[in-house]
Amino acid sequence: MPESLSSLINRVHLMIRSVAPHAARPTVVLLALAWAMVPRSAGAHERWFTPEGPYWAPEWGRLFSLPVLLALLSAGGAVALLAAVQRVTGDPLWPRPPFFQRMEPAAAAILGVQTAITMIFMASRLKLFVPNIELPRNAFGVLVAGLTVVASFSFITGVLTRVGAVMVVGLFLLAFAFGTWYEVLEQIIFVGIAVYLVAVGRGVVRYESGQEEDRTALSDRLLPYALPALRIAAGLSVLILGFTEKLVAPELGEAFLRENPSFNVARELGFDWFTDRRFVYAAGIVEVTAGVTLLSGYLTRVVILALWIPFNLTIAFLPPTELIGHLPILSTMYVLLVRGTEGIPPPAPRPSAVEPNRRQRPASTVDADGRRSPRTPLGVEG
Repeated sequence: MPESLSSLINRVHLMIRSVAPHAARPTVVLLALAWAMVPRSAGAHERWFTPEGPYWAPEWGRLFSLPVLLALLSAGGAVALLAAVQRVTGDPLWPRPPFFQRMEPAAAAILGVQTAITMIFMASRLKLFVPNIELPRNAFGVLVAGLTVVASFSFITGVLTRVGAVMVVGLFLLAFAFGTWYEVLEQIIFVGIAVYLVAVGRGVVRYESGQEEDRTALSDRLLPYALPALRIAAGLSVLILGFTEKLVAPELGEAFLRENPSFNVARELGFDWFTDRRFVYAAGIVEVTAGVTLLSGYLTRVVILALWIPFNLTIAFLPPTELIGHLPILSTMYVLLVRGTEGIPPPAPRPSAVEPNRRQRPASTVDADGRRSPRTPLGVEG
């Protein structure tokens, strides 16, 4: 064990011993075991599966470039098209296949478990959320990784999930101490997931009361903002990544394609004019368009269905870490796909179809406690 860490553990030991003598020995044992589990070799500081290099940092001057202009025009056109289709359908939750409602009850559990798998995997390598946010290889880094695992297990088990979600928000803020600001902002999706789970919870109830374990009046007040927070955070993550990993850092993508040339499918098919640089720009334009359309809130299900294939294509061609790293966004897409305003209510009847002399009974939904409550107006996410 390195001397610096040994002295640190000894100081912690003496401090704990002065406060709680009986807790001193178990604490030292736990610290020693935690250090023993830390890999001795430095982990690869990776971004797009490439080692750190001169091509890594974004060049912000490229924000005023033709590819960025094309991305903004593409995003604006896509939003306008979605808005027009939504006006025609009159239903912001279109399409509504019936089986979505059967998939919805598992949404919070899928989101929590898949996000936890990613966080635990990264924490076991002393990373925070992603490979390029490295934790210090000392007792403090092990402590942060341990807190990440604790929060993750609250997501998996459903025990005090809301407390774990608040911890994740704190870990996100702490990440600014370990990574550059734009690398941390790329992972804002974890904040959206945390806000969603604070509001919705995991549905675990106490046997003696039948009430949800950590549900509070505050979490109930957050319910109308749960889906918007998740959608906006996902949109921001995708949007920021489109810029920082592609449009303003094309050399980073080119370095990746030099190691994985088959990813440039167009060139593999004989279109030599579609260079690696153009492939990276095209990928960035797609991501920016996807991020902006998610932020707009128009026909979110259509956006998710359009993204499903490109977000899953790369998984088959990359190491398992790619799948593990994509689990939070994949589970977020699942939630946004199957969730409506409260469950999946039917579309509101058009005025022409309603008899003028017949009073309509308000539709209702069943909340987590089995109580019926008025339905949120269509188009208001909850």
